[in-house]
Amino acid sequence: MEPEKKTANLNKYMSEYMKKKYKENPQQHRRYKNSLNIKKKYVISPETWDKYGENLHAVVSLKELIDDLPDGYFEKFLMEYKTLDFKKKEKEDKEEEMTQYIQKMMDAAH
Repeated sequence: MEPEKKTANLNKYMSEYMKKKYKENPQQHRRYKNSLNIKKKYVISPETWDKYGENLHAVVSLKELIDDLPDGYFEKFLMEYKTLDFKKKEKEDKEEEMTQYIQKMMDAAH
C-alpha cells in the first residue's frame, strides 16, 4: 500500500472515530477539545493537567476572571457563593422589559 493511501485511510478512520466519539458525549468532547487548545496556548504542568483534565479550560478561564477582579471581590464572592442565585430571563420577560423601557422613553420625550 502506498504511504499516501495509508495516511488517507488513517485520516478517514480517525475522522469517523472522532465523529462517533463526539456523538456519544458532545459536552465532554467539547471540554476535552477546549482543554487541549488551552494546553497549546499556555505552559501547563503535568500535575495541573492530571488534576483538572478536561476541565482545564474552565479553570484557566476562572483564573483569568479572578485575576481581573479588584482586590477583595473574589473573597467576597466566595463568602456569598452559596447564597447567590442568578437566573436567566425568559424571552417574554426581556420583551416586556424592553416594552416598558420604550414606553418610559416615549413618555419622557413628551
